[in-house]
Amino acid sequence: MADFLKIEVDDAKLRAWFSELQRRGQDLSPLMRDIGEALTESTQRRFATGIAPDGTPWEPLADGSGRTPLVDTGRMRDDISPNSGADFVEIRAGAKQARWHQEGTDPYKIKPRTKKALAFDGVVRGGVNHPGLPARPFIGLSTDDEAMIGRLAGAYLDPDGG
Repeated sequence: MADFLKIEVDDAKLRAWFSELQRRGQDLSPLMRDIGEALTESTQRRFATGIAPDGTPWEPLADGSGRTPLVDTGRMRDDISPNSGADFVEIRAGAKQARWHQEGTDPYKIKPRTKKALAFDGVVRGGVNHPGLPARPFIGLSTDDEAMIGRLAGAYLDPDGG
């Protein structure tokens, strides 16, 4: 009689685990929704800190007031919202000026819309040259955001803990 070692493994739990992993991978809507909510909160926090997703501080306001840029009324921050589906998530900024602040602008001329001239501090002019806006990015993935996405995905795909 030959000597041999026979090991029997009950793989029912492993099969159930893979089955659950496959099921969760079919529809990632709950994960995408959670990521969208977390990224929205992260993006909105940038308005308090004045720090871009890449970690650089926003350029200060030209008036030298020391105020944090982009927080005057809070409308732009409050107009940020997530949109997600089974295989995507996006963060939207609904305020019309959001893109100008995210990307910056070239210099431009401000002209009156309904009158013949503009008046600033008692000075009347037919138009003024605006120097443009510096980019102050607020939408994007920081390293903390990337780590948070990894944690959320790991928890979602873990059948024992997600």
